[in-house]
Amino acid sequence: MALKGKISDYQEFVAELNANLDEWLKTPRGEWEAFAVKSVNGLASEEVRRLVSLDNRRQNGIFFTDSKLANRVLRGLQPVFTKQSKIYDPACGAGNLLISVADYLRSESQMLMNEGSFMGTDIHKPFLEAARLRFLINELLFSPDCKSDFMLKKDARFVVKQCDGLFHNEFYQKATHIFTNPPFNLVQTKEKLDWSQGQVSAAALFMDKIVQYVNTGTSIYAILPDVLRSGTRYEKWRRHITKQCVVERIELLGQFDKYADVDVFSIHLTKKSRQFKVGKSTFEKAKINTDAKVVEDTFNVCVGPVVDNRDEKIGPVRNFVVSKGLEGWTTQTRFNLLRSHSGKSFKSPFIVIKRTSRMGDAQRAIATIINSKRNVYVDNHLIVLQPKSGTLNDCKKMLENLKKIETDNWINNKIRCRHLTVKVVAKIPIWP
Repeated sequence: MALKGKISDYQEFVAELNANLDEWLKTPRGEWEAFAVKSVNGLASEEVRRLVSLDNRRQNGIFFTDSKLANRVLRGLQPVFTKQSKIYDPACGAGNLLISVADYLRSESQMLMNEGSFMGTDIHKPFLEAARLRFLINELLFSPDCKSDFMLKKDARFVVKQCDGLFHNEFYQKATHIFTNPPFNLVQTKEKLDWSQGQVSAAALFMDKIVQYVNTGTSIYAILPDVLRSGTRYEKWRRHITKQCVVERIELLGQFDKYADVDVFSIHLTKKSRQFKVGKSTFEKAKINTDAKVVEDTFNVCVGPVVDNRDEKIGPVRNFVVSKGLEGWTTQTRFNLLRSHSGKSFKSPFIVIKRTSRMGDAQRAIATIINSKRNVYVDNHLIVLQPKSGTLNDCKKMLENLKKIETDNWINNKIRCRHLTVKVVAKIPIWP
């Protein structure tokens, strides 16, 4: 018996789209339009969740761009086109981004009428067929008199090809604009990369290939997981991209959608004529006043060294601080947990900050002062701030600084991953 939830099962939705086009001339406009409007405004995503198993979607990084998100990106980045523009999505899925670009052009009273104005590739044939049919249906919704070509189910402006966008193809050379929401899953690569090795984000790999394959001057617009913008692991990737492209604009978008709990951002890049050495990554949206003091000027910052479920309980017995149950914005002098450990302990007073933190939290750097008569072990789910002065007064001042709304706003602009990093905490400004 065939397993349910395979990508090939998406063919069921393709059959519905074909049937809708077949009925276009045979049914009243209102009756036909009800399905047509839904099919280009969200049904493709609903159907992929219904027909393709979650495991399959995660494994292949299949999370289609919501039309509302796509429109928000287009309005935020404000792309510029000419009549000769050619738009390519190398991981087009069911065509949501390309359809949104067509609608954006229409709203700006622009039309691309040349053959191959819209191009898409994907490794999954059912998605490509859905993309082609949905583009046709969308055009019919706005151009009901275009009968002959649409009855043959073809539109020369929209061209798709089944292939892997990670490899070079002729669309890259034809494209003046790239619009893409590449897969977010992790992939294992044996390729020697300048910025990483082994298991990497498929989105990072796609962007690497895109900037390698496109022509000078090509505009690249992408929706990417925020870890690429703010994660320490992808710092070399950011430098690699900015050697080859100008970062024109970045917009922070928050959670991708209610089904994919991943924070994302949009970016507009322009391919440079030649590579340049870069200093500080221009991906960094939040700029720091170099004249202002930051946390690391007065505190040593590190991650708690104890991995409780892995480290052996060997060594001196001391008080042990963990994130769970730790009350923020207080001074803790009593401790419920004891632990043996052979590694580093900390002399009080010092501050711990909960590492788990994300956009939408009421406060981003929830901190507690630890003030014990004896040294304390700290779990690795906490970030430790040790005052260089060794004084409790400096800890209290820092606690007030971390509690300020300015700190929350700064962190929200700086990082969207679910965990704070030592690098980000160290650079939190000291507010006046």
